[in-house]
Amino acid sequence: MPAEADPQLAAEAAKALADIYSAAQVELLAAIARHTAAGIDTPGWASRQAAQLAQLEAEARARIVALASGAADTAGTVIGDAWAAGTAAGGVELGEAGINLTWGTINREAVERLAGELTGRLAATHLQILRSTLDDYRRVVADTTAQAVTGTWTTRQAAQRALDRLADRGITGFVDTAGRRWGLDSYVEMATRTATGRAQVAGTLDRFQAAGRDLVVVSDHTQECSLCRPWEGRVLSISGRTAGYPTVAEATAGGLLHANCRHVLGLWVPGLSEPIPGPTADPEGDLLRQRQRYLERGVRRWKRREATAITAKTHRYSRAKRIQWQEALDDHVERHGLKRLRYRERAR
Repeated sequence: MPAEADPQLAAEAAKALADIYSAAQVELLAAIARHTAAGIDTPGWASRQAAQLAQLEAEARARIVALASGAADTAGTVIGDAWAAGTAAGGVELGEAGINLTWGTINREAVERLAGELTGRLAATHLQILRSTLDDYRRVVADTTAQAVTGTWTTRQAAQRALDRLADRGITGFVDTAGRRWGLDSYVEMATRTATGRAQVAGTLDRFQAAGRDLVVVSDHTQECSLCRPWEGRVLSISGRTAGYPTVAEATAGGLLHANCRHVLGLWVPGLSEPIPGPTADPEGDLLRQRQRYLERGVRRWKRREATAITAKTHRYSRAKRIQWQEALDDHVERHGLKRLRYRERAR
C-alpha cells in the first residue's frame, strides 16, 4: 500500500493560509460596511463618499501589504514541510526510515520553485483584492443611493441590503487555470492544497528515483471524484522509461492529482508489491463530501453577513442564521461519520 506522506499536512497548510486570507477578507468587508455607515443618517451622506473611498483605499492597501508578507512566509514554510514529508514517506517505503536527509541543490531548487509558484498565485490575487474592495464599495454606495431615492427604504436600510448582497458574494473574481471562478477563501484553499499535494508527490518521487526506482501505484480512496477513479490502483512510470506503463505526467494530464486531490503515489516493485483493488466507485461518499462543503460555505456566508451588519436587526438575524447552518453541518458530519474541518467554517 502507498505510504501517505502526512494525511493532515495539506489540510493544515490550507488552514494556515486560508486563515490569513479569510481574516483579511472579513476585515475588508467590515471596513466597507464601516465607511458606508459613517454619517449615513445625516444630510449630505452621498457627497462625502469620495473622501470615504480614499480612506478605504489607504486602509485596504495597508492590509494587503501585511497580507502579502504573511502569505509569502507561510507559503515557503508549508511547501518545504510538504516536500520533506513526501521525501520521508518515500524513504519509509524504501526501507530507509530514520536516515537523515541530505538535501542537494536540485531538491532545494525544486522546493523553491514550487514555493515560488504558490507565492506567485497568491500574490496575483492581491491586486484583484484591492480592485474588488474599491469596486464593491462604489457599488454599495450606488445601490444605496438608487434605492433611497425611491423612498421605499431609508438610506441605512438600503445600504444594509446592498451590504447583504456583498456579504453573500464575498470578494470574488479569482480564476484558476481551467477558467473556473472562485471566491477568495475557496481559491486560496484550493491553491494551497494543490501546491502542497504536488510538493509531497514530488518529494516522494524524487526519493524513489534517487534509489533507482521508476514505478509507482496510485492509492485508493473513498469519496473519490470521477476524474481520479479510473487511475486508482494503476501502476505508473515516473520517468516514462519503463515500457508498458502510462506515465505520471500522462495520469496528471488525464485528471489525477487535480486541485484538492487526496491521492498519493506509492512504490511499486514488480513481483513483490500486492495489487490495489480499483477503481472502487463511491459516488455516495463524493456527494456527502460535496454537501459538507456546501454547508461550510453557508456558515462562512452568514459570518460575513454578521461582519457587514450596520443595523441591530440584521446582526441578530445573521447570527441566528449562522447558528442554524452550523447546526445543520453538525448534524451532517455526525450522522455520516465525516471529519469536521472547522477552519473551513472560519471567517474572522
